Amino acid sequence: MDAVRTAKAQSRTQVRARRAEIVAGQGPSGRAEQAQDLATAFLTWVREYAVGHGRRDLSGLTVTAFRPLPTEPPVGVLVRSALAAGMRVLLPLTVRGRPNLDWVLATESTGDGVAADVMGGVTPTGAELGPEALRNVDIALIPGLAVDRAGHRLGQGGGYYDRALPLVRPGVPVIVALHDHEAPTSAGGALIPSEAHDIRVDGVLTTAGVRLLRHGPSG
Repeated sequence: MDAVRTAKAQSRTQVRARRAEIVAGQGPSGRAEQAQDLATAFLTWVREYAVGHGRRDLSGLTVTAFRPLPTEPPVGVLVRSALAAGMRVLLPLTVRGRPNLDWVLATESTGDGVAADVMGGVTPTGAELGPEALRNVDIALIPGLAVDRAGHRLGQGGGYYDRALPLVRPGVPVIVALHDHEAPTSAGGALIPSEAHDIRVDGVLTTAGVRLLRHGPSG
């Protein structure tokens, strides 16, 4: 296990350095364009997914998103677009001393990705939904540093999502937002070091769209 954890730590360092280079090269305009493209790609796929599951529109569909770190894929526009389409968007909230993610509804006042402060933070309001809110989501969009072709995900190392994702209902797709150059290839390429508690994901989101992986939906 120590070897796996060491390999993960090395991979995190490499991915973070590469992401910093990418974002620095983008500049504000490039990142804004990426944000819009991610929103378009995600909403296009969600509409197709909803139709395939007998929904007439997106109203009431519940998805998770996240508050991106400065070098993570910018999903603020995606969140605003989802809200405008009538979807419920849950954002994660970490509380000091608690091992599990809590969740709050994204609104204009809780950090849903305004241009000047892309999900700069969600403040506890007393209306937190609790970890069990994940049982009611229809699509889980989550962050990650990397995903391989088998669905193994490299996270930031806190273990929050490995503890949270078992609460997602069987069959609900878990999608990781990545930069375009991070999308896994269908053949070849190294697998991400994994441990028994690591939860596999179902697909990745890039500006090219949502790509589902071979092992199929969770559960």
